[in-house]
Amino acid sequence: MQVVTLNPIDFEEHTRRLAKSVEDGTGCRFDAIVAVRRGGSFVCDSFCRYFPVERLGERFDVTLQRPSTKRKEGKVGLLLRHLPRPLLDAMRIAEASMLSIIKQLKRPSPAPTVLFPDRLTDILTRRDRPEILVIDDAIDSGDTLAAIVETLKLTNPDVSVSIAVITETTSRPRIRADYTLYRNRTLIRFPWSNDYKKN
Repeated sequence: MQVVTLNPIDFEEHTRRLAKSVEDGTGCRFDAIVAVRRGGSFVCDSFCRYFPVERLGERFDVTLQRPSTKRKEGKVGLLLRHLPRPLLDAMRIAEASMLSIIKQLKRPSPAPTVLFPDRLTDILTRRDRPEILVIDDAIDSGDTLAAIVETLKLTNPDVSVSIAVITETTSRPRIRADYTLYRNRTLIRFPWSNDYKKN
C-alpha cells in the first residue's frame, strides 16, 4: 500500500487521463453523469473539461459519506495539516488497514438510502436503456457506489452504468470501477483532503 499526493496540477493530469480512458473505452453518449459528493464532484468538474462535450449528459451530484469521513472534519482536520507528511502517510495506511479488518469482522450494514433528483429519475424512467456514468474520487469498501448503482438499477433495470474513479484503495471492494488509474491499493491525498499540505 502506498500514499500518493496530488497537487492541483497533478490532479488535473490524472482527471485528464481518466477522461481519456473513458473516451477510448466507450463510444456512447451518456444520458447523465452522477458525481458522488464531495470528492467525486471535484473529479467530475475536472473530468468534464477533458471529455468530449457532445458525449456528456446532464450532471447530478449525490451525497453519501462514510462515518470516518465526517470524523476527520473540523478540529481534527486542522490538526492534520500541521503533522509531518511521513506521519500523515502512516496514519492513512493504518486507517485503511483498520477499516479493511473491521469490514471483514462486521456483519454487512444496511445499504444507505440514495435519493436522486426528480430530473435524474425522469431520465432513468423515460429512456429504454439510459447510459449513466458515475464518477467518484476513490473506491474504498465500495458500499457507497454499490448503493448508487443498485438504486439506479431499481429505478430502471435496463440502465447501463459505468463507473470512473481515480483509485481503488482495497483489493476486494464490493463494486469495481470500469475505469480507474490505480488498482493497486493506492491511497490518494487530493488537494481537498483534510491532510493535504500546500508545501
